[in-house]
Amino acid sequence: MFSGLCCEEGKYRNLIGGEWRPDKNGRTIAVMSPLDGQIIGYIPAMTIDEIDEVVCLARQAQKSWRTIPVNKRSDILMRAADIMEREMDALADIMLREIAKDQKSAHSEVKRSADYIRFTADAVKNMAGESIPGDSFPGFDRVKISVVTREPLGVVLAISPFNYPINLAVSKIAPAVAAGNSVILKPATQGSITAIYLAKVFEEAGLPAGVLNTVTGRGGEIGDGIVTHPGVDFINFTGSTEVGQRIASLVRMKPYLLELGGKDAAIVLEDCDMDLTVENIVAGAYSYSGQRCTAVKRILVMEQVADELVARLKKRIEGLVTGNPLEKSDAVVVPLINSAAADYVCELMEPFVLRHRRCSMFVCN
Repeated sequence: MFSGLCCEEGKYRNLIGGEWRPDKNGRTIAVMSPLDGQIIGYIPAMTIDEIDEVVCLARQAQKSWRTIPVNKRSDILMRAADIMEREMDALADIMLREIAKDQKSAHSEVKRSADYIRFTADAVKNMAGESIPGDSFPGFDRVKISVVTREPLGVVLAISPFNYPINLAVSKIAPAVAAGNSVILKPATQGSITAIYLAKVFEEAGLPAGVLNTVTGRGGEIGDGIVTHPGVDFINFTGSTEVGQRIASLVRMKPYLLELGGKDAAIVLEDCDMDLTVENIVAGAYSYSGQRCTAVKRILVMEQVADELVARLKKRIEGLVTGNPLEKSDAVVVPLINSAAADYVCELMEPFVLRHRRCSMFVCN
């Protein structure tokens, strides 16, 4: 099923206009596994000149795709969901190797994404217009009727992050193509190989050439150019607040949807089910090492149950399995995505470690 994505020496290709293409200039970016630092493949390092052609092909494909009946689009999405579930192990395995996602989370992401595609395929069938009587507007009566229809936007640029390379790509692709748009998927560098596998799923499901395209490359080279490209009609981005703010500052008179970072809180009241609360806080904070925009990052707890909560959390956290998910199938705390992420976490912990050491020294003396 996944043949043709990769040419010799582990060099992957992008899906562009229905063809699997290497970079025109032969430039590539090495993708290294966080598990052991080994190179797992090379992705094309595209230039802004190549982006022009991709946008052109996406616009051409959208003109015919928008005329396809909704029920036909829905059928293609349903097939894509079936293929995803069929290839769940392969997709989960590449996620595990490329972004070090633990096995449970990787399989769950594929299953959840397939379910989301099916939900979208059903929902699009109810995406109807409406008729509004003329007397709803000042100066008119019921002899006139206003007819409202839903029209696709055109070309949607979907920019997905590393931590959910399937789910947060699917959540952009499925609604866009269901509504009659074409899509250009720009995944994060770490996660690009998984995204290429995902594009193959949609291709096998029967999505016409050019309706879904993938572009890979360094954000510093193609990022600004692709978000400001006049041929892109809508931007759907998930990622850091800093990058989201930059996109917002660059884009003018173009609709966009930004899903950025946050400081998600768990709120614990005195009448809570403590067992359920502890389990959900630990899962929310530590699964995939907390590398999720929705991860629990702080806890607001009523004083009456604070001591009990801390004691239970400490015991539960001490029992978490850590390590390489290839070696430990039940690992929850896994290697972070790269050294920069690991350094950042160490910097967050350092003040607390130093403070604890000072307190310990004071007590000993």
